[in-house]
Amino acid sequence: MPELASRIALSGRRAFARATPVRNNLIFRHPGICAPSLCLSLFAAFAAAQQPPASPAPPTPPAQSQTPAQTTAPAQTAKNPATPDYPDPRSLSIEVFYWPTIPGAGPDIRGGKVATGYSSLFDIGKHKYGPGLDVRFPITRTGELRFDGFLVKGTGNQKAPQDTTIFGTGFSKGDYLSTQYQIESGKLYLDDLLYPYKFPVAKLRFKSLWAVRYLRVKSTIDAPLSTSSSVTTASANRQVVLPEFGLAAEYALTPHVLLRVDGSGFGLPKKSLVWDSNATVSYRRGQWTVEGGYKALGFKTSPNKDEYVGDILQGGFVGIRYNWK
Repeated sequence: MPELASRIALSGRRAFARATPVRNNLIFRHPGICAPSLCLSLFAAFAAAQQPPASPAPPTPPAQSQTPAQTTAPAQTAKNPATPDYPDPRSLSIEVFYWPTIPGAGPDIRGGKVATGYSSLFDIGKHKYGPGLDVRFPITRTGELRFDGFLVKGTGNQKAPQDTTIFGTGFSKGDYLSTQYQIESGKLYLDDLLYPYKFPVAKLRFKSLWAVRYLRVKSTIDAPLSTSSSVTTASANRQVVLPEFGLAAEYALTPHVLLRVDGSGFGLPKKSLVWDSNATVSYRRGQWTVEGGYKALGFKTSPNKDEYVGDILQGGFVGIRYNWK
């Protein structure tokens, strides 16, 4: 390496001497000043040329703009509407009512299509009382499933107006007759909002009624003093199973006072029929409701038998209801 450096320095002096004019002979006058510095310069250049090229620095990635972290807003939980659909909460409720029907003459037994003779007996007894049960349960936002049932009894006595045959038993004219009967009925129906169809419900609203009614009448006629026949008692059941269709109108006088009128029924000419109507006012406070009004129900069993039964029950009623939360 020293020999190579001296050779380079010597060749450099010669080249520089040839390139420099003679009259400017400063270099040769002071060789000790220029030669060492020139040698050092040339040696540094040569050493730098022998080193491998440095690898380029990796490019600096562009600075990303710092944006504030986006926060996801928590999902809002559903809240109950400020105004409920109905003035009072809807829930399962059970009512017990008392129906003291107007004392009437009682049901009529009439001869049917297959009767072979006179087979009628009218006004077989006055109505006594009618305990009842009313159960309600909401099944949709607009509809409520209801059950209404009652039991009415009555007794009476009279003399046979003429020779007659009732339920296969013959009675002579003038026989003393002791009569009694029992009417039991159950109505299962859907009470559904019809108009106006909006929420919260309007103060005045109309509903449709879709029902099925079961009604049975058990009648018993006895002639305890009769001597004309060995059989002195006749008894039979007559029943009605029919659909009912109707309408109801409700008006919320205040948030806890409700007025209601409804009516429904179904029947075919010369067939069995049934109808009922109610006018009620109810006052609810907490989980208890007091209700009262007027009820009426009419029916006729099928006339295709030897005898059929018909009657109209009506009168005021009062009841108390418990509403589960």
